[in-house]
Amino acid sequence: MNLPSSPPAVLVMTRWWAEGPVKTRLAADLGQDQAREIYRQMVEHLWQGLESTELQRLLCVSPAQKLEEASNWLAGADVVLAQPEGDLGARMNHLMHHALLELQIPWVAVIGTDAPAIDAAWVLKAGQHLHDHDVVITPSLDGGYALLACAQSHAELFADIPWSTSEVLAVTQQRALKAGLKVFLTEPVRDLDDIHDLHALQKAGWLRESASE
Repeated sequence: MNLPSSPPAVLVMTRWWAEGPVKTRLAADLGQDQAREIYRQMVEHLWQGLESTELQRLLCVSPAQKLEEASNWLAGADVVLAQPEGDLGARMNHLMHHALLELQIPWVAVIGTDAPAIDAAWVLKAGQHLHDHDVVITPSLDGGYALLACAQSHAELFADIPWSTSEVLAVTQQRALKAGLKVFLTEPVRDLDDIHDLHALQKAGWLRESASE
């Protein structure tokens, strides 16, 4: 595949940190205020790590009415977009379709904000595999994925996926296989769901120990 030379993009799916539920499983152990603060610190760390002259950052915000607050919080986005209605798959599919076809970005990686190991270098390295694969996925240790990159829109990868379960990656791979898409899997990463993930990420140096004190 001959990919265009204009900058690729990372779509960062994020929630406004100061309102609404965030990291509910972590909040069950630490309380909502502490979970919210850990989430805020983690997202800021990830956002800074994605800064690169070789990569566009598209900030995709939920809820839509917090677009201005989120764009001030995570400054420097190339594009700021409200997440549309629908489940996670519908939202990701819509935003990737918009980036690839309407913004004419050569390839796009969509990520959440739960895996602090994902940075600009990781995204760009993943994108290199799109020269001979249709889809690149970074698995997460819980059976989901932390990154999915492609150079064409593939709606079948996002429809009727059992989100927030350990089957997400397996079902996505099955969909890709059925569609005849060639998939490359990177090394897996840990994302933050609960107190055990928090301690593991702190031990590995991805999050500050003080975040849970």
